[in-house]
Amino acid sequence: MISALSPRTHLPAWQVLGSGAVGGLWALRLAAAGHPVTLLRRHPATAVSLHLEDGNARFSHLFPVIALADAEPSDWLLVCTKAGDTQAALAPLLPRLTAQTPLVLLQNGMGADTALIAQRPDLIILPAITTAGVYCRDADTRVQAGHGRTLIGAPSPGHHAPGHYSLGHQPLAHQSLAENVAAQWRAAGMTADAVTDINTQRWHKLAINCAINPLTARWRCRNGELLDNADALALMQQLCAEVAMVMRAEGLAATGDALFAQARAVAAQTAANTSSMLADVLAGRPTEIAFMNGYVLARAQHHGIACPVNAALLAEITALTQP
Repeated sequence: MISALSPRTHLPAWQVLGSGAVGGLWALRLAAAGHPVTLLRRHPATAVSLHLEDGNARFSHLFPVIALADAEPSDWLLVCTKAGDTQAALAPLLPRLTAQTPLVLLQNGMGADTALIAQRPDLIILPAITTAGVYCRDADTRVQAGHGRTLIGAPSPGHHAPGHYSLGHQPLAHQSLAENVAAQWRAAGMTADAVTDINTQRWHKLAINCAINPLTARWRCRNGELLDNADALALMQQLCAEVAMVMRAEGLAATGDALFAQARAVAAQTAANTSSMLADVLAGRPTEIAFMNGYVLARAQHHGIACPVNAALLAEITALTQP
């Protein structure tokens, strides 16, 4: 049994927007550690009961729910929506957010944070990435299939690439906030670290997502099946070569061969996984490819780099879920 500590009002309160697989897992872990956690949703509701399964351990919690239009800022706001839904989902709350409520983005892809900071440059936005494995057994149950590692940090101050934003006047304070979050998450049983190179870490995760997720959607297969598909591997190698070129233009050390080896290793480690992009295609939902391969293409265009394989795959996957 995953036991919850007695509620302790001195623990920071969290609001969670997007309580799907990852958001639900974080809400449950934080609640089990005794944090006050509220779920934010578009439509009014009184409470939602969620359940966590982690091996033989079980934990259930009844979460209060607040409609976004009625929500007031909390100590911390965790956003786990899809990247493409972030701006629309936050729109009702954004006018009331202040720099006193750091916004933690834990989602696939890149670009959502840049759009938000363009709207509200006063906000503190802390991007995070995770390799934790979790899926929804049903609408109310989150199953943790792997603990993985979670990284959080403040984007590099004074980064000159237009695809990134500056931290403003207090970069050290912002990084201190990231360390605070990582400590809270570790206390809640997650493997979490604050890093000073979160932009680099995000790019590497983006590269792997670009090399695996759209290919699983194209061939309607699990991650590991790509390794037995010669055509898929050839495309994966070309995707990695293109992403590496863009990463180097962004000032990051990267080679296509190294990214390709990394992508194959991740596909092997997550062989039984159904990628979120494949799940979206099968369900007829819009995918996050615009914030994965699409983000790479946007940065490539800025640097005058051609990425025809990423462009073709972006068009193909986007067409799969268009009405």
